[in-house]
Amino acid sequence: MACPLTTAVAHDLKNRLVILGEELAQLKAMALPAAAAPHIANANEQAEQLTRKLVELLTVQQATDGGGLRATPREELPELFLEDVLVQARALAGTRVRIVKQVDGELPSFWFFDAQLVRLALDSAIFNALRFAHSRIVLGCRLHADGMLGFYVRDDGPGVQQQPSASSTGLGLAVCEQVARAHRNRGRHGHSSLDNNDNGGAIFELKLP
Repeated sequence: MACPLTTAVAHDLKNRLVILGEELAQLKAMALPAAAAPHIANANEQAEQLTRKLVELLTVQQATDGGGLRATPREELPELFLEDVLVQARALAGTRVRIVKQVDGELPSFWFFDAQLVRLALDSAIFNALRFAHSRIVLGCRLHADGMLGFYVRDDGPGVQQQPSASSTGLGLAVCEQVARAHRNRGRHGHSSLDNNDNGGAIFELKLP
């Protein structure tokens, strides 16, 4: 089982790397000497790769020997949880991208899920959305007709088909899917998806039973 201190430190380092990426993006937009461009690009790529490695390591720490990820669901308040994720996401985004919360319809007063794992997947989806969003990201939650609770991240970028590395969130879609499937209830398990949004941009969703 992962050490709580190690997990907290790794999570903080990941967030700081996202901030570093945003600062590098600001530098890239400035009128700097042409010779600076390849160095900024390389630094940005290294920061992104390190972020992916860090969150993958954090996820692996929560896996048991050969057993894959195991969720530890506890009673959580979906809207309050969403608000907590939003506060941190806004701090990471700064002023370049506006992040708003959206609740579709009435949410259940509580739901059982592993908040740490779900936050890890959503943080990674937000990290990915920040790379492609033009000006706005929506962090939302909704209860589906099939009884699944969905947390989603929607951006106003070019959409999945136009993203050069759209096959991955910060964690990688395969690991996000493991996070989703680790949640089981009454014979059903969760699942994740990354698709084009009907109104443009991309949408990532984590659905939990």
